[in-house]
Amino acid sequence: MKIYKAITGLSFLITLAMAQVTPFEPPLGEITHIGEVQSLYFGNQPKLHKEVLFSNGMWLEYDKQLVWQMYFQFDDTYSIEVSLDDTQLENQAKVYYRIPQSGTYVGPFTIHHDSAIQGNTIGHLSTSSFLLEIDFPPGYTMDISILTKIDVIVEKVSEHKKVINQSGQDNYYQKNNNRELPIILLTGYWPPTNEMVRHFSQNPELNPGGWQGDDWEERGFDVVSYFPSFADPDCDNCGQGYGDIEVDYQDTSNDYWPITEENVPIAVITFSRGFIDHSWELEYNFYNRTNWIGDYSSPYMPTPNPPDEDEASYFLRNSNLPTNEIVDAVSDMNIGLNAYIDVNGDPGHFVSEFMGYHGVWYRDLNGYGENPCITAGHVHVGGLIDVATARLATEETIRQVINYLDQFSYISGDINQDGAINIQDLVLAVSVILNTYELSQAQFYAADVNTDGIINIQDIIIILNMIINGG
Repeated sequence: MKIYKAITGLSFLITLAMAQVTPFEPPLGEITHIGEVQSLYFGNQPKLHKEVLFSNGMWLEYDKQLVWQMYFQFDDTYSIEVSLDDTQLENQAKVYYRIPQSGTYVGPFTIHHDSAIQGNTIGHLSTSSFLLEIDFPPGYTMDISILTKIDVIVEKVSEHKKVINQSGQDNYYQKNNNRELPIILLTGYWPPTNEMVRHFSQNPELNPGGWQGDDWEERGFDVVSYFPSFADPDCDNCGQGYGDIEVDYQDTSNDYWPITEENVPIAVITFSRGFIDHSWELEYNFYNRTNWIGDYSSPYMPTPNPPDEDEASYFLRNSNLPTNEIVDAVSDMNIGLNAYIDVNGDPGHFVSEFMGYHGVWYRDLNGYGENPCITAGHVHVGGLIDVATARLATEETIRQVINYLDQFSYISGDINQDGAINIQDLVLAVSVILNTYELSQAQFYAADVNTDGIINIQDIIIILNMIINGG
């Protein structure tokens, strides 16, 4: 019975909340005027604090809409984030990172003041220079006097942000050999995330090429996926979609719980499109919030709101995916992706965070028992990543999740974890009793066949009987 690198970078800390409502909405401004250049150099300093004045930027007007821009350049290429005092800015203002040299942009990020959550960070970007742009809504009259400065903290980091998983560490699980293989459940939303998991769908109408998740890579797990479809598979502003699940609060909840009940997943990885860049952003925080951004159809907010009635508003659940290992593995693939962990930020107040919350919510409700859910979390996928590349990163993410799950599984009596119960396991049990062999935690559970918390002669007798009786 089986029981179950490095972001070198700046950290511009900005209190913004990302909204994926209009992920391909372009910035208003032109980049013919970029204001005073803000040059930031590290030297040997690991951390740099700088106040950047709004007055050093450029105020422009396009079709009666105010636009503010400021250009930054650095002595090297860094991975950046930005932080503004959101209480100074109109809630509907939109923020962009723009790269004048290539004409590309990342955003929009919608500024959203949230007194219940502090210290949010967003907007990773690998670059040696960029233009920061803030677009204000039509008819907004700017009181420039209240916009005094951007408080910038610049920090050089020698490695990816690391996360210590705080849940699931002791959830060793048993797998009934008569049961079908444990399931890793994937969900996608907008492209490329629906297309990159399509080959794991068991729905022949959605995946006419045939399900490819059966005992995937012969690792002992089935991988299944659910996602919406769109009339234009290459859509920019994709909206709600249709199909197995839809990008909608009510539809997500109504479909998600029956899907998990049917599959009883051991792991849940939810995906959605994030920044319009090449990021592979592993979210860490998910809130049982009330201040969601409206979706595409009435009712525009979750019902109930907050969605988890058994917990307080803004109750925090965290990802416990093997985020460090995923970041390292995706980075080592050298396929042009910027993989990182969003440790302190929030996933956006929209349906992506809503779906991510459902994943970790299910894990927390089903962390124990015969078929527990061991790990869950959410990945925001850059909107500029092509489907083929996104699929490669998805599969590497799954591999790292399987590696993680393998640490939490054992066959009772199979102490050396070779898949068979034989004389070698008996020898190891004797060695443990004689204090000549040290077991890993999973091996200890496998050796403690009578589950009394100690390894002794009784376990040896049971293992011997298992060998005589063929396991």
